[in-house]
Amino acid sequence: MKRLLKFYRYVFAWENYLLLARVIRAAWLVRKYLPENIPSPHFASALGVVEKLYLPTQPGWTISSDEKVVRFASFVINFPFEWGKCVQQSLIVYRLLNGYGIPARICFGVSQDDSSTDGHAWVIRLDEPERAIAETVDPRERFKLVYASPLPVLGQRV
Repeated sequence: MKRLLKFYRYVFAWENYLLLARVIRAAWLVRKYLPENIPSPHFASALGVVEKLYLPTQPGWTISSDEKVVRFASFVINFPFEWGKCVQQSLIVYRLLNGYGIPARICFGVSQDDSSTDGHAWVIRLDEPERAIAETVDPRERFKLVYASPLPVLGQRV
């Protein structure tokens, strides 16, 4: 019954349709701007698109929860097949949170283990800089921060 109620709330919430359209548009831009069409692009490629994907606060955009942005971004990068991972999801979330007026930064890190070449991307809200959005564990425990996007201009309107 809980699942049915949850589905009912999602189906009849207008903001979800707008969010889905915005997430699809952001995903399209991520695929367009990233020169590598692979799930885990190189750091330099991802870094090159951060500024292009920044979206200042958009008038009239409202969202009830930043968690919805993350859930929809995760859905889109896995539909109809997995075409992206943390970099693509983080770029989408970074773009939309800023667009919704929730100032956010995208961060990139490399593994603290010298024998590993792993990397990771995550997003932080400026009002909660110690908490990575949609991460169960703080990524800084495993990854050394090597890049954080410039601070968005607070209160900027388009």
